Amino acid sequence: MRGIGQSLGAGVGRSTWILATCQAFYFMGVSIDLTLTAIVGLALAPTPALATLPLAAITIVGTLCSVGTGLLASRIGYVAVMVLGASTAAVGGALSVFAVTHNSFVLLCCGTGLVGAYRSTGGYIRYMAADRAPDGKRERALSYVLYGGLVAAFAGPFVATVSSDFFGVRYAGAYLMVAVFALGNIPLMLLLRAGSVRPKDEVDKLEPAPLSTVRGSREFYTGLVSLAASGGLMTMIMAVGPLANHQAGHSESVGAAVIQWHLVGMFAPAIVSGHVLSRIGPRLTGMIGAGLFTVAALVGLAGASPANFVIALALNGVGWNFLYLAGTTLLVRSYPPGRGGRIQAVAEGSAQVTGVAASLTASSVFVMLGWHGTNWPVFGISIALVVVLALVRPAAGAQPVSSSESRSNR
Repeated sequence: MRGIGQSLGAGVGRSTWILATCQAFYFMGVSIDLTLTAIVGLALAPTPALATLPLAAITIVGTLCSVGTGLLASRIGYVAVMVLGASTAAVGGALSVFAVTHNSFVLLCCGTGLVGAYRSTGGYIRYMAADRAPDGKRERALSYVLYGGLVAAFAGPFVATVSSDFFGVRYAGAYLMVAVFALGNIPLMLLLRAGSVRPKDEVDKLEPAPLSTVRGSREFYTGLVSLAASGGLMTMIMAVGPLANHQAGHSESVGAAVIQWHLVGMFAPAIVSGHVLSRIGPRLTGMIGAGLFTVAALVGLAGASPANFVIALALNGVGWNFLYLAGTTLLVRSYPPGRGGRIQAVAEGSAQVTGVAASLTASSVFVMLGWHGTNWPVFGISIALVVVLALVRPAAGAQPVSSSESRSNR
């Protein structure tokens, strides 16, 4: 078993493992907020109608900051932005602790809003891994960084539950852990800079490529569509799944299993999907992801038993993994290594907006069409995406960045 692990992890570089740990800390902190904030909001809100406002603050602020994060990274460097984001989350976690201990709904909204700003930095961790990966290992590094999310999928909710009563005030300890996990990323980022193979961390200081670099780039537009679709299709079903499970009369334990297997599906295939991508390329990997979304929708259309929910949500998560990885790979191939801040900002902003739109419309679609009806648009969009990926070919004469070019940009 040890030999298999060493073989899978060979050659991806020290930076990849540091960033995978950062990704795990990031997801653990954010998952605590996502797990508890709706409950805490209900307890502190002056009216039940405002109960979800603190949770909405995470999503809204994260979406608004997603573009700015990339633009700022192109000016001051990724490490500096990540340290700034982690510091912001630490303040947000501390504010949330104070809010819970002093019954302040306003401060809770402020605290979760700051965590939302931190949330906008998470998607850029994978871009850092791609820029720092050894030649020929960018795709593998991308998938390994995503593996940090698997640790968080299990550890985050567990830590949230265990730490809730640390200070004798319900949930105060859990919000403290949000700050602790965020602060844990700061020394890791500084270690990443100190151990950079590029003198003075030059990868963070290269002149960002202008948006005109990707004008007319099929790889950029295909990657952009893939990332937006992966987020939208995943969010739609993830948001509706627990509601549909409850409406079908299944127990809360079934609902918990549905979400848990969905998260496992999102992150567990990362090492395998990275190996697949390195063998067959991002376009075919994206087609596999879109195909898995299609199968997941068919399972949802086939029934509303516990098995249907668990399998549909798990396959939906696996489809997200393959499509998200393929879209990211296409995107990073469209610009020179270390110079993608502005281009990444556009991609992250577009993906965030799509995810928010899917989240906001999911409940309305579910109310009108039910569980089965919600799966129909997912099925149709997935089929259309398979066709698009099958028809799109790289532009004539397009070449990936060579090893020599990559080294000259370091």
